[in-house]
Amino acid sequence: METETVSSGGSSIELWLADADDRGTQSELQRRVWEEFEWEALLQNVGLRVHVANYVAVLSGTVAHYPAKAAAERVARQVEGIRGVENRIQVRPPAAHAQNDADVAVAAARVLEWSALVPQERVSVSVEAGVVTLCGEVSRECERAAAEDVVSCLAGVTDVQNQIAVRPAEHPEHLGDRVKDALRHERARHITVETRGDTIVLLGRVRSLAQRDELEHAVWAVPGVGAIQDELEVGR
Repeated sequence: METETVSSGGSSIELWLADADDRGTQSELQRRVWEEFEWEALLQNVGLRVHVANYVAVLSGTVAHYPAKAAAERVARQVEGIRGVENRIQVRPPAAHAQNDADVAVAAARVLEWSALVPQERVSVSVEAGVVTLCGEVSRECERAAAEDVVSCLAGVTDVQNQIAVRPAEHPEHLGDRVKDALRHERARHITVETRGDTIVLLGRVRSLAQRDELEHAVWAVPGVGAIQDELEVGR
């Protein structure tokens, strides 16, 4: 198997040339991910590599802060044809932004306390080697997402592990019907919805990982949803 590297602006896309038809498909997907990177402001002048195999994009390289790592994964998920993303990007903060774990933990606790959306008394935070781990229980997904958002931009954070569970305070009737109504607004009539308590099971096919993310976001917005079991297939 041969390799070819295309580089620009300090970043590179590594093309692993397979045999016959697979070579063109994988190379095209790699190029499309790379093109999307060039439009993302957080990914300018950074050293990243992209390798696509079996329709999974493997991202590697280094960035200066965690938002850039998260942006790379988000952008790769937008490319139709990509069915999975493995994010191996390492965050290496510049010396001016380097922080020890104790300082990051104090800062994380403080921003969680100041967030209007996070029930701070129900969320705990720990930090090890720059990795922030969030634990606890909240009643809504927006609270869980807000906790991750506010700690993600702190200097010294290298990754975020969001282990907060959603435990809805209310259990509305006809939850499945409400979810189906929400998905109709997303023009997702082809998606099958099953309800198992407060867990929503999604079945069907979507064009891209980004569309899957949008559907999950729409489901989470329905009051009473406690978990999503995503069995959606990605592909045309």
